[in-house]
Amino acid sequence: MDDQQQMPCWYYEREELYKTPSYYDQIDHETETRHRREGARFLSAVSTKLNLRYDTCATAIVFFHRFYMFHSFKAFPRYVTAACCLMLAGKVEETPKKVRDIVKTARSLLSDADFEQFGNDPREEVMAFERVLLKTIKFDLQVSHPYSYLLQFAKRIKGNQEKLKELVQMSWSFINDSLATTLCLQWEPEIVACAVLYLATRMSKFTIEDWEGRHPGQRWWECFVEGMSTEVMEDICHKILDLYPADGNTGDEQVGSNINTSTTKITTNNINCNSNSNVTTGELPIHHVTHSISFDSNKYHGINSKAEPPAKRQALMRSSGNNVYSSTVHTGHSSSSSNNNNINVTSSMMNTNTAVMKHVPYPSHYRLPVGATANNNKTTVYK
Repeated sequence: MDDQQQMPCWYYEREELYKTPSYYDQIDHETETRHRREGARFLSAVSTKLNLRYDTCATAIVFFHRFYMFHSFKAFPRYVTAACCLMLAGKVEETPKKVRDIVKTARSLLSDADFEQFGNDPREEVMAFERVLLKTIKFDLQVSHPYSYLLQFAKRIKGNQEKLKELVQMSWSFINDSLATTLCLQWEPEIVACAVLYLATRMSKFTIEDWEGRHPGQRWWECFVEGMSTEVMEDICHKILDLYPADGNTGDEQVGSNINTSTTKITTNNINCNSNSNVTTGELPIHHVTHSISFDSNKYHGINSKAEPPAKRQALMRSSGNNVYSSTVHTGHSSSSSNNNNINVTSSMMNTNTAVMKHVPYPSHYRLPVGATANNNKTTVYK
């Protein structure tokens, strides 16, 4: 094992999300969930004002969620941490922004009370956090997001072009909102992408009847992600739907005291959100994201039209009770002669490295001292 590369594994069981450092600092789970949501909304708002790409914002939010699996919200103020995560994500995604601009934007969004977290020298406060952040995430900077998988899946679906665009746009909005939850700490991005596509089909009452690589008796999600089940997808769907209050009032989704940055507003009067039931929907008005998805690869800045996706990608071997859950994404192959009925999208840049990942256990108590590295985290062995 000494000659094998060790990387952190960032996926946790549901029970582990309730035993975080914040929990040991007497912060209840509901409060921690609200802090995570506020941090994600804040990052979304700052990214929008700074005209940052969606992947930069998503990477920053993932860093934010990972950080608080090792540190308490009581020890590290959430908005300062979020600003630092955005600064680092900008470097990683090659869209860097000056700390001064991030702080200035944060000041315009936060109330005076919330901005006090940044101290007397906000710029130095954010920069001082970077070292702790890097140590905590063990310099694991490359993050994969559901967006690219969604576009891969959409490329394979056959049907009415306009309806498919609306379906993918709705799914895209759900991915945006899912970042306010801990789904990125529970499930691989391809699984989340498949689940939001499933949710969008239920919301829009659209049936995916034909797709590339279809086999008799196989459902579309089983074709896109091997081993995918409706139970997993509905669990993810309910977690996203929980973001939307039944009365449509999103007042508690505000960042600080000034703004509301929810990207998707849903009236859930006709939604059955019982976690033990199937996802059922009525007529739901969807307000799409500000920047719509372009399906023209020449105009869409996040698309690398020359990148070929891998034929398969082995994902995490996940233990779920006595069963072992494994997912394999089948991305298919692009063809030079495209079918006119297929949606015209290209997959974004993908990590083509294929690896089989195994869990290495870690101690049950993983609360780390301030500034400590994430050595007690699960590790992943790449063979």
